[in-house]
Amino acid sequence: MELGLVDVVDINDQVLKTIDRIKATDDDILRVAGVFIVNDKKEILLQLRSEKSFRYPSFWDCAGGGHVDAGEDYKTCAPRELFEETKIKAELEFLGKHYIELPDGRKHFNAFFKGTYNGEFEADPKEVSKLKFLSLDEIKKMIERKDKIHPECLFGLKKYFL
Repeated sequence: MELGLVDVVDINDQVLKTIDRIKATDDDILRVAGVFIVNDKKEILLQLRSEKSFRYPSFWDCAGGGHVDAGEDYKTCAPRELFEETKIKAELEFLGKHYIELPDGRKHFNAFFKGTYNGEFEADPKEVSKLKFLSLDEIKKMIERKDKIHPECLFGLKKYFL
């Protein structure tokens, strides 16, 4: 199973080496981007990850996001992943970059972006089961109920929206 080449970085986000993503270990720090899409009603578009997802199946997640390819930067990755997963093209604003250690042991630098969008979208059925705009109150209730939300998405929601 080949997932593509990614850069392994150090704690300062400097590239150490390039590897096939499938060979990454919990000691490797990888780069990812997460994109939040907000509509004119101030609702946030979340995706329900496919039940076939390798990690965090059937968890709610950012509208789009994923691993930064080797040699790619965060600003290039974010719109690419958003379009691949939702068919949305939007101007994206950089929110911030954070070092995050996931509960499963993996480590990422996650760059979060935000865009505004009110048009049509289409979920990539290989990666996404559903896309849905949710109000901040609905998202707060999901968190209170301990609904399954990807830990990096949850971090971004709390940091930038709640």
